Amino acid sequence: MTDRDPGVRWTGLPIALISATLVAVALTAFGLELARIQPLLAIGLNIIVVAGAAPTVLRWLAVPVWRWAVYGASAGALLSFVALAALAF
Repeated sequence: MTDRDPGVRWTGLPIALISATLVAVALTAFGLELARIQPLLAIGLNIIVVAGAAPTVLRWLAVPVWRWAVYGASAGALLSFVALAALAF
């Protein structure tokens, strides 16, 4: 699938990068504070938070501008889980 306007890709990448950074930092900070109590609690609650937000976020894929934020948020959530698993245990 090709974009109608190739310039959209270059304006969407910064949006994806910013949203990935914000989501990764927020979920990792939230998870690390919970990991002080119980590491499994941190991972479990992060999964619940991501699963709760997923239906709304996936609806945004249909909107051309918001899809870049969805791509970034998805990447940030995955990065946060990897960081949390590495730092919590």
